[in-house]
Amino acid sequence: MTKKHNKTAMAMSVAVLTLVLMGTACSNNNNANPSPSASSSASASPSPTASGAIETESASPSASPETTSATGKYVGLQDSHSIEITTDKGPMAFQVSPEIAEKVDPWKEETSVQFQYKTEKLEANGEQIEQHTIISIDKQ
Repeated sequence: MTKKHNKTAMAMSVAVLTLVLMGTACSNNNNANPSPSASSSASASPSPTASGAIETESASPSASPETTSATGKYVGLQDSHSIEITTDKGPMAFQVSPEIAEKVDPWKEETSVQFQYKTEKLEANGEQIEQHTIISIDKQ
């Protein structure tokens, strides 16, 4: 091969690799986990502004949430602070306190439950999301 051919092949390889990386970085896999989870929770890291005030970048809650009563089938703990319950709306993720997580941890899958939860509308990265938080839960 000649030097000119090597440079052309190298340039083409770099261009193809760049396009592949850009396509991977820009892809959005919404089908992986359609329900909110820990990664989409309202945990915000404060960052100082030019004026010295601290603002949250990733999420801000709306007005005070309303309490809703519901029933469903307990699916299980997703992690240490969220559970999944199948409701008449389908499977839903709920944030829970450590006390509630400890209470439901020994429950078997498909246990019928009645519960109360609040829903907060949050703005995260320019998008409106809902976060459901269990206030109380009992076996039905």
